[in-house]
Amino acid sequence: MDAPFNETRIRSRDGTDLAVQVAGEGPPLVLANGLGGSLRAWGPFLDRLESPRRIVSWDYRGLYRSGPPTEPSAVTIEDHAADLGAVMGQVVGEPAVLMGWSMGVQIAVEYALQHPEDVTGLVLVAGSPGDPYAGVLHAGASRVIIPPATIAVEAAALPFSLAMRALTASPRRAAEALRAVGVLAPSADLDAFTDLAHEFARLDWRVYMRTIRAMGRHDARPRLGELGVPTLVVGGTSDLFLPEASVEAIAGAGPEAELYVLPGGTHYLPVEFPGELADRVDRFLADRIPAP
Repeated sequence: MDAPFNETRIRSRDGTDLAVQVAGEGPPLVLANGLGGSLRAWGPFLDRLESPRRIVSWDYRGLYRSGPPTEPSAVTIEDHAADLGAVMGQVVGEPAVLMGWSMGVQIAVEYALQHPEDVTGLVLVAGSPGDPYAGVLHAGASRVIIPPATIAVEAAALPFSLAMRALTASPRRAAEALRAVGVLAPSADLDAFTDLAHEFARLDWRVYMRTIRAMGRHDARPRLGELGVPTLVVGGTSDLFLPEASVEAIAGAGPEAELYVLPGGTHYLPVEFPGELADRVDRFLADRIPAP
């Protein structure tokens, strides 16, 4: 994706200030980021995507360049879906393909269920539409462990932030360590990941932890059968946060869904296998999404 991104600012329905990024021309492809990521995380994938598309994304409320929510508790998946609605109404202006990664899968699916007339297709990458804790380290106990852990981190947000900044003082070394323990695949673009890690360490950890807890309270899986648009479900065989069986179940529940699994892929597919992912998405867009 060679075109430069322009950033604009809009207001969501509750007045939250959102940073929105736009580049390119063509039918819109709207990117819903992972919770820990910004548009920067999509860079290697977008560099290889050949389909002419107008790319639109936004920073989640309270994170990166967007302003904080007007109410501290307003970080639910439904709040983020409302932010996506503001992006669709004020920036996109027409039906679009939604591509979500990790938490962005929950947001994209929730919005598609609420506003099917706005969605021409879905690409769901390394994420579950609900019960996201269940896949962490492939252990059901994560449902019990994660919520109190986020409360503890929120209460100690300042020292946690300082610790994160210290850990990412050498972000490339941190990325290499994650690759060594299997969180990142050996093919990961370390330059892209280190840029992302530098931004990630400076997040507002109070908002971040509240958002993680809100993720756990959302579950759209029982409604996947209502999705009536072409859907591409993408996962990796080595994802420590989403088992391959869960990816297969998500694809099996959608009447218009197809499955693509990348051998050796972890939770960070757009920076690990950007070429393979871009090729598959290009084919999906060409074959399944009619040209306007």
